[in-house]
Amino acid sequence: GEPLAAGTLSPAQYRCIERSCRPAGGEGRVRRKDVGGQTWVANMGAHGRPHAGVVALVALGLIVMVQVLRVTTTHSGMTSPFVSRSPLSRQQLTLGLLAHPTESRLAGARDATILAASPGSASVLVAGGVAATGAAAGGPGAAATAAGAAGAAVAASTAAAPSAASAAAVTAAAATGTRVPSGLDACVYERAPDPRILGPGPHELPAVPLSDVTTCPKRSPFHTLLTAQGTIYNTWQARIMYYHWRKQRAADGRCTDMTGFTRLAAIRDGKPDGLEKQMPTMFLEQLGDDFIRSHFGFGVLNRPHSVRVLLQTPSLLAQIEEEFVMVAETDHILTRPLVNLATLSSPAAYVFGYMHASHRTDWVVKKYWPEGSFKQVQPIGPSPAIITKAQLALFVDDWMDISVDLRSNADAEKCIQGWVQEMWGYSIGAAKHNVTHKLVRDFQAEPGAQAHNLKPDFWKSINVFHYTYGIEYRMDGRPQGVNQIGEWSLDKRHYGGAYPPRDLEPPPVGANAAACWLVQAWNEGIDADPDWPASNAFGTIGWRRECSNEAKMRAHPVASLLLGSKWSWAGIVPGLEFESWCAVKTPWSAGKWGLQTQSRTCDAQCVQHSFWLEFSGALHSLTLSSDGRALDSTRIGDGEKVALVRQ
Repeated sequence: GEPLAAGTLSPAQYRCIERSCRPAGGEGRVRRKDVGGQTWVANMGAHGRPHAGVVALVALGLIVMVQVLRVTTTHSGMTSPFVSRSPLSRQQLTLGLLAHPTESRLAGARDATILAASPGSASVLVAGGVAATGAAAGGPGAAATAAGAAGAAVAASTAAAPSAASAAAVTAAAATGTRVPSGLDACVYERAPDPRILGPGPHELPAVPLSDVTTCPKRSPFHTLLTAQGTIYNTWQARIMYYHWRKQRAADGRCTDMTGFTRLAAIRDGKPDGLEKQMPTMFLEQLGDDFIRSHFGFGVLNRPHSVRVLLQTPSLLAQIEEEFVMVAETDHILTRPLVNLATLSSPAAYVFGYMHASHRTDWVVKKYWPEGSFKQVQPIGPSPAIITKAQLALFVDDWMDISVDLRSNADAEKCIQGWVQEMWGYSIGAAKHNVTHKLVRDFQAEPGAQAHNLKPDFWKSINVFHYTYGIEYRMDGRPQGVNQIGEWSLDKRHYGGAYPPRDLEPPPVGANAAACWLVQAWNEGIDADPDWPASNAFGTIGWRRECSNEAKMRAHPVASLLLGSKWSWAGIVPGLEFESWCAVKTPWSAGKWGLQTQSRTCDAQCVQHSFWLEFSGALHSLTLSSDGRALDSTRIGDGEKVALVRQ
């Protein structure tokens, strides 16, 4: 509870209470994590005071760290965004790495041994796979001892703390000096050294004002428009997206092109939803429920609707100072600082492989543009795209109108898939008004488990990771299969009714670099948000639902009692009927049931005393009462509970 001086590392003072440390008078915090009985700690003593020997060793380590960063930057042939492009000092950056020893990864130290420090340990040093830990039993004055080759790096190299199940293996590996294989070995991931570097708050102004045209003469600023709705599904994605926008903006330095950000939120009645406290937001009234239902529930129509309202409302448009805007989506994560890819004469857009027009779609083009041709329609959508406000205003009406009409055109549905019809509205509208985009193939990537031969640093050659597809793996590291939920599953669609939980489990060994990078990007954004809501949802394990064979069901202490039984559901009769060892009949839809998989929400005992039930797109965990007369259901995600009574 006493102020803790950071010595020469930073002028900041830290006040530590229990497991949390905050700069005195500032924002941010440094966490300690308890994992499997071990405590992962920063370079401080067990009581929060730095030992003199440790401080001296850290000072030496800082010098070594700077050299390591220089070497790895030179060796990689490119500039690290957190070394040369950030306005922060190297001491501040290194402090961030020390503050998150289990959550930081250095580009040149990927093969460092992962070690868990005991509760009394002063520090952990890693050098080329050989560990040196500070003495825990020598009292406050004991100096840390170092072992290993010259040039030891002060680092710790995992982006997410290992699960409790693997903590013993990690500890054993530390004792023998061996590495623990991990699905996180498949990629190079660079965390922000410390979320505190991202500025004083979510509404910080550009380091160099837009009015200053001399300090940054080559800058071409653009304003990011994050098109969104007020659903749980959209809001958690928006929070992760905005964190990474701020991360890359901070990394880009004072003359960044990424000067503005606005969440353009289509909300029922246009009323604030509270997220404006975390990110700049404009609230617009969403399209009516009846209108959306009449267009087959296609809520994406709110994107052109929102942009049109913005461009055609002078009071709103005046708040967007930049000439260029980037239209973005909530499931976008910036992988590196983004420069303005457009010019005043040529907007820039990503090339979608499934958007190529042909003779088959020419009649659709001519329906909305009689004198046009499919050959003039580009394979693009509205996002990601960077374009001037004036250019976008030319065809925003056609973008909206064509999208709406396509969505209600059964003939067009035969050759244009419904989920891309709004994208076709944009591309046809742009072509109709002679707005030709520069096609940028590396603007974004959309990799899933089937993306093979991804380089560990694939993200350095793109700007946006679009996680539109789920990444599905078996636990042996093989892709689960097309259109199947994996034993290890990272899919935004799991979280339509609840936020993803913290500390998502890492992918299995053998998973590709996309799985490795994305799970760490989610974890980093979530971990940096102190107000991230608690969740009853699974992490990346537990979502796969397979009907169990009859022998296993008969041997299960609960499932064996349910075949043929009928139950009321929240007082509704008839309710559920367990028709077979897999099928369930409900008043709403056909369902299925089976045995639980051990996960963060269901331990070994839970597996023996409960089962899963799925119907109408919702997943439930059910337990049987001791007398066998009642079932308690808990919905995965929001935790809603329902009582069932045997009939």
